Amino acid sequence: MCCFGRLVSQKVCKASSTQVCFVGDPASPLVPLWLMSFPQCSSLISFDPQSSSWTEHRPQSWRELRKRLFLIEKLRDAHTVGLVVGSVSVKGHTEAVKRVRELCKVAGKRLYVISVGKVNVPKLSNFVDIDVFVLLSCPFGVILDSTEFFRPVLSMFEAEVALNPSKKWFGDSRWCADFSEFLNDVIGFHDSDDADMSLITGKVRSSRLHDFDAMTQLGQMVAYHTEDYFKNHSWQGLDDGVRLDEPTEIREGRTGTALGYDIEPRTT
Repeated sequence: MCCFGRLVSQKVCKASSTQVCFVGDPASPLVPLWLMSFPQCSSLISFDPQSSSWTEHRPQSWRELRKRLFLIEKLRDAHTVGLVVGSVSVKGHTEAVKRVRELCKVAGKRLYVISVGKVNVPKLSNFVDIDVFVLLSCPFGVILDSTEFFRPVLSMFEAEVALNPSKKWFGDSRWCADFSEFLNDVIGFHDSDDADMSLITGKVRSSRLHDFDAMTQLGQMVAYHTEDYFKNHSWQGLDDGVRLDEPTEIREGRTGTALGYDIEPRTT
């Protein structure tokens, strides 16, 4: 099989324990991605050709994979999902966007597609109504640690596990950073009679979108008020109450500089 542009023997994939020797910079982003993709790797030794030094790594892949399970549960609990398109030059990104739309439709999530270029904390902090972000990027663009972000940032693989009923993954097998490997997999469907409980809140999950769609399919009118959207927000937009006030008279303004206007007392 091919992984990160490298051919990997099937013996490595099926082995219960392997040892890997990596030639390159020990700080290369390939190292953590490789260890998570092949969690059966028991030890890894890297050789840096520039410094001619050896570095021994202690893989903590299983611990990192369990953290991804928590992010998957956060996505299942979310109502609004933001698909962040990191780069439009990634092969198959159009098909990936369509697939995420279909997955969110099956799972009853609202989806917003966002294109912000290079992803960072200030950019994503502008979208306060998004519960969870899904990053569409190449394998080396996956964010493994999103603790600095105000909302969780998941990879395409974790979104596939969280939203696709046909996808089963419990952190005990191979993790995937390349969405092209599962881009054409079958998308299952949710049975309305199945009860689903959140492992984070302990409550039964419900989808407001399903309730909304059910009412519209029955031909019932659904009222939507803009003021309801702002009731739960600390900032409710610009105050337009000044339009109702009486206009003030024209007065002469202050003269001078910010260091000292003419109406301010002079200090010595």
